[in-house]
Amino acid sequence: MRTLTLNHEYATELLSFLSRLADVTTWQRLGSQASAERIDPDTEMTVRTPMPATELPSALASRLPDQAELVEVYMIPGDVLGDSAEVRMSAHAAGVPVEIDALIMLREQDSTTSLSVHAEVSSSIPMFGSMIEQAVVPILEKRLKDRLVKLESS
Repeated sequence: MRTLTLNHEYATELLSFLSRLADVTTWQRLGSQASAERIDPDTEMTVRTPMPATELPSALASRLPDQAELVEVYMIPGDVLGDSAEVRMSAHAAGVPVEIDALIMLREQDSTTSLSVHAEVSSSIPMFGSMIEQAVVPILEKRLKDRLVKLESS
């Protein structure tokens, strides 16, 4: 298992940021397809993002279907008390023997929201799993960094 930690600051209040995450149009502006299911009071957001073969290591890209996509599922809290919240995220891609589980911690201070992501990347392939995880982590890190920046302007 490999871990990844990222941080970002947003010039918006916590509830506004959570509302943005629970909005299908936010994800569409980022180039993904999204669907929301309300699980009172929370929102389960399923986000599907194409994975172009050109962005993947050749050894991995050659094993994926032509229309490969990353499927992320976010559990966004609807009831937030105080100045912090947690969002759970899991992700996978068909044909890739890797699972991603992440905890996104949000904290509001002075009308800004600090975001911290702690993700665990694991592969179910015996012996070669660690090599697959090692190849996936830089891709995941780049995609998450790009998305965190783009979320600010969406």
